[in-house]
Amino acid sequence: MSANQIFNISMIIPEERFELLSAYIDGEVTESEEQLVEQWLSDDVDFRRLYQQQLKLRQSLIDLPVPVPAHLSVKGETDVMINRVLAEIDKRSQHRKWKLAGIGISVAAVVGILGSMFTFNSSPQFSPVANSIKSPVQVKQEPIIIAMEEPLVPLPKSMSFK
Repeated sequence: MSANQIFNISMIIPEERFELLSAYIDGEVTESEEQLVEQWLSDDVDFRRLYQQQLKLRQSLIDLPVPVPAHLSVKGETDVMINRVLAEIDKRSQHRKWKLAGIGISVAAVVGILGSMFTFNSSPQFSPVANSIKSPVQVKQEPIIIAMEEPLVPLPKSMSFK
């Protein structure tokens, strides 16, 4: 080992040593870092203890059981819940539509009643008396006059054709 490497090794703080050990356990170190960690393991008893603890912890995490849901049909239960929520939304939407339809019909009825009241009072054509059938009025017939050579009404001089 060169003097520069020894200087760098002595400058490593405990947190960096721990991170390097963790990377060593996971197989994520370079060749020189691997040699450095192996040297620490051979020289430092506390570092070896830490290494053993980390190996046990890693193995415990690997062996940790994966929680299994109490019911294997969690997806089915989720689908049921989603369907219930969507049904409730649809039901509320239908209620809202019926309310709006009822309000619309009520408004139309009120407008119709009020409109018919004002129409019967103001317009004689819709009154019951005005709707009775009357006998046709005799129209006096007049002879038809056709003016072929001279107009019936004198035309202004600007319009005369002569």
